[in-house]
Amino acid sequence: MKKVKFQSLFITSIFLLTIFGLGAFHVLTPDEKQSILENRKLEQRPDLSLDKFLSGDYSKRFENYFNDQFPERGFFIEANAMLNRNILRQDVNDDVYIADDGYLLSAVAEQDSKEAKVVAERINNFSKLMGERNVNVYTALMPNKSTMMQNKFPNYFPSFGQENMDLLYKELDDITNPIDSRDILNKHMNEENMFFYTDHHWQAKAAFYAYQNVMSYIVEHEDLDEEVLDYKSYKWDSMGKPFYGSDARKTTSANAEKSDKIVVATLKDSDQKFEMKWGDRKQEGLYFMDFLKRDDLYTNRYQAYLGGDYALLTIDNLRGSNKENVLVIKDSYANAFIQFLAPHYKETHVMDLRHYKGIPIEEYVDNHNIDHIILLNNVNSIYVTPSLTNFENPGQGENQ
Repeated sequence: MKKVKFQSLFITSIFLLTIFGLGAFHVLTPDEKQSILENRKLEQRPDLSLDKFLSGDYSKRFENYFNDQFPERGFFIEANAMLNRNILRQDVNDDVYIADDGYLLSAVAEQDSKEAKVVAERINNFSKLMGERNVNVYTALMPNKSTMMQNKFPNYFPSFGQENMDLLYKELDDITNPIDSRDILNKHMNEENMFFYTDHHWQAKAAFYAYQNVMSYIVEHEDLDEEVLDYKSYKWDSMGKPFYGSDARKTTSANAEKSDKIVVATLKDSDQKFEMKWGDRKQEGLYFMDFLKRDDLYTNRYQAYLGGDYALLTIDNLRGSNKENVLVIKDSYANAFIQFLAPHYKETHVMDLRHYKGIPIEEYVDNHNIDHIILLNNVNSIYVTPSLTNFENPGQGENQ
């Protein structure tokens, strides 16, 4: 009897020590503002007021705050992922498939012809509007990693990037100048450093091959006196510290067999000099090297390309003899691509409609003497993020 009482007392003591210990740890430990692992801001302690308490808003926000600031939260997330992978043998985690060769692949949801027509109609109408200004639009949808590696997905967890891309191209009018880079990328898919193992973006090399395809079309269509650069025009260096990208942040490093590094492309034998401007800030060069030096393995090092996503960014070619100005309307897939466009233009204007809230696009085109426009979005985001094709009311679309 005494033994049973001792066991009960011991278990109760352990339970209470754990509860009060975690509570004390939570109180004494400073709150974190950002989760690099989840790539998001964490909930902060809410202010208490009678109205918020009675409405239930305070209780809801405090619960979110407690969950976000739970002691060693990152450790438990990693431990849970390790359990699912190594013990339960799961190869699908948070809509990410863990392929046998180490690639983490986010599934692309299936779209139908109705959705394709909605997106295509927006692009068609925008292209007609710009055509009235004698400004050509080039629709260069980028096949993302999951689209180019669709054959790696198992039958029980399919992905539909190829089918979605076919549907959209079928609905685009000729005035949109659709450019499909899948064939050129397929020719190089056996090469290293085409796509990241742990991030959903492409590497600079894959972006370069797509650039060759897109720029060749534009040079011919616009009758430009420009030479499309070849691979040997650049020096290619794998630089910076290793990292785990966006797909690994979803599933944690427990599911990442390989880490990634950023490939930096540098023009050889060129005296061209570029200056980026955004807001009231500016920088020489097209890379933000600081992202390559940060210690945390979950650092979003893809932001080394142009520094990430801005509402509006301008790249001045300070020493080039070019006379054309281009407007790129894009998502983050374009960031690794734009460095190859910049040598061909006097000014490269980069607009992200997820964040842009400035003057109407047609007015911007007139004010900045834009010669033509390139739409650079990956085929998945252009479906699931309507703001990317909200040309009439930028900054007011969904998924801001």
